[in-house]
Amino acid sequence: MTITGSKLSGVNVEPEGHLTLRGCTLAGNHSRGVLASLGASVEIEDLTSVGNARPDLFDFDFAAATAKAEKQAPAEPKSKEPAEPASKKPAEPASQKPAEPVSHAPAEPKAAPPAPKKVGGPSADVLLAELDAMIGLAGVKREIRILAKVQKVAEQRRLAGLPPGSAKGRHMVFAGPPGTGKTTVARLYGGILAALGVVEKGQVVEVSRADLVSENIGGTALRTTEVFDRARGGVLFIDEAYTLSRKATGTDFGQEAIDTLVKLMEDHRDEVVVIAAGYSAEMREFLSANPGLSSRFSRTVEFENYSPAELVQIVGTQADKDGYQLADSARQALLAHFTSMKRDASFGNGRAARRVFEAAVERQAQRLADMEELPSGEELSRLIAEDLDVDTGLAARFGEARDPDQVTALLARLAAMTGLDEVKRDIRDLLDLIASARRRRAAGLEAEPFTGHLIFAGPPGTGKTTVARLYGELLTALGVLAQGQVVEAARLDLVGQYVGHTAQKTSEVFERARGGVLFIDEAYTLSRQAGSGNDFGQEAIDTLVKLMEDHRDEIIVIAAGYTSEMKGFLATNPGLASRFARTLTFSPYEVDGLVSIFLGKAKTADYRVPEPTQQALTTYLAANRDRFQVGNGREIDKLFRSAVTAHARRTEQLANTGAELTTEQLTTLLPEDII
Repeated sequence: MTITGSKLSGVNVEPEGHLTLRGCTLAGNHSRGVLASLGASVEIEDLTSVGNARPDLFDFDFAAATAKAEKQAPAEPKSKEPAEPASKKPAEPASQKPAEPVSHAPAEPKAAPPAPKKVGGPSADVLLAELDAMIGLAGVKREIRILAKVQKVAEQRRLAGLPPGSAKGRHMVFAGPPGTGKTTVARLYGGILAALGVVEKGQVVEVSRADLVSENIGGTALRTTEVFDRARGGVLFIDEAYTLSRKATGTDFGQEAIDTLVKLMEDHRDEVVVIAAGYSAEMREFLSANPGLSSRFSRTVEFENYSPAELVQIVGTQADKDGYQLADSARQALLAHFTSMKRDASFGNGRAARRVFEAAVERQAQRLADMEELPSGEELSRLIAEDLDVDTGLAARFGEARDPDQVTALLARLAAMTGLDEVKRDIRDLLDLIASARRRRAAGLEAEPFTGHLIFAGPPGTGKTTVARLYGELLTALGVLAQGQVVEAARLDLVGQYVGHTAQKTSEVFERARGGVLFIDEAYTLSRQAGSGNDFGQEAIDTLVKLMEDHRDEIIVIAAGYTSEMKGFLATNPGLASRFARTLTFSPYEVDGLVSIFLGKAKTADYRVPEPTQQALTTYLAANRDRFQVGNGREIDKLFRSAVTAHARRTEQLANTGAELTTEQLTTLLPEDII
């Protein structure tokens, strides 16, 4: 290989870099043939370096040269290469030999002015110390320190008048499960880059798919560009970036966001650092979505799950921060709990630890509030093992059932519902899974976490809402849910009218349901266009998917609707089908079932339905089968209220004739009341 005519040195080797030259010729370059930094590794075999403007230089100390260049006055200095100015008079080496020909390289050795730095921000050393103070993440800390050194030296090269090197190495993928500190590390890294002068401000703009992807043609490129512009001078952090490469609908524009990002990263390569975050396997899929992505993101930083001991430390740190102390017994209980948990890709890590602490504070408050005497300061600040119902708070638990008698009563209510044999069997199967998992854990065996999100598929009026309420009460009595409230929502409660409004509304509804059940009726309407060009139903779905993952142990989501439409709903987002454990099918009631529902309503309202009336009711339902195929229980409710109205009309007419009505007359529905 021959390198000639370079405006700078023939080859440059940065600190910690490695260079091997075999059979190479470096000739006629405007500066040196070889310029190797202090700490670089260079292997040379059969090298010809002749006719270059300056001699080869090894073990060059960039840091010292940079400091000297910054302090020197504008007057012509006498420093040795390569930090002397580009002057007409060549510098003389220490040996006093004839001067080498003057270098014509414009960037070497004239020092560049310092880059603008973040005013008033902490130094890089302070931020690196803050990074080191984070619990665990040894591999991440090592990678960030390496990157910080690389960027520091790149800035020193720039000040020394040398090219700083490739900017693409700054863009990174943060790969790993949620709750492992990816966002926190991204914020620190932005501050470090600003402190080093690599970026101007160091702000971190955090976005997800909903912030980048529009539902309109051309809207995605515009939205992505606007977000990118906000991040210029800092860091753009894209959480769950892999969702951009997964096609959600036939007119999905996630790929357009990726293509726009690739171009912007090239056009503004020195202005923004982009960090894409997500699960490790999914991020590999993301990098293959555009040929330019893998070259732009040249480094992947792996965030591993926290160890049980580190999770205990996180709880302890949070306790110290809020003025609490963990008793030794509490620490032992926490360690046993975190050791028994399966730390797979979906494990909450730091989030799980924080939820345990929040739950412990609540339980301690309940315990102390019941004390007859005023608790001491030590008691108020001490968390004991009793407070650490480590599967409590808003997270799913695997302790003993809270109220076995209530479980029995609720199951009896479920069994007493008309029909729904398949639904009842599915509910009992889910309860058996919970019981089996508890027994396996007690035996020291591996137990899969309980996933209770359900699809209720079937026509309206088949008992879906009633079963949802019973299901929430059952899980609460079993100790799986913390509170058990059922929050009922429809499209109107989740979908907004402008960009960003939908995510806000959906998050607010979801927050109210945490610790209980979120029941979304006619959920399939979220995946249907509402008739305008700016429909945000898909944004509600995407927001729900993320919230269900972030709070996977704190809530049960039930999505209800017609069977065929719910299949289409599950296809709108790749994560939906995996989050809903199973589909419970609510079949339309047969005539006998509808009669049973009617009789149940009559009994509850203190009405009698004698045999002739029941026969009239059966005949009427059979003759109007089509009407009661759609609506089912709701239509029966209307029919019952109509019968009560007819009964009231008939008995009042009788009373107006002067007759004194008997209890039997006041309570008996006759055949004519039905028709």
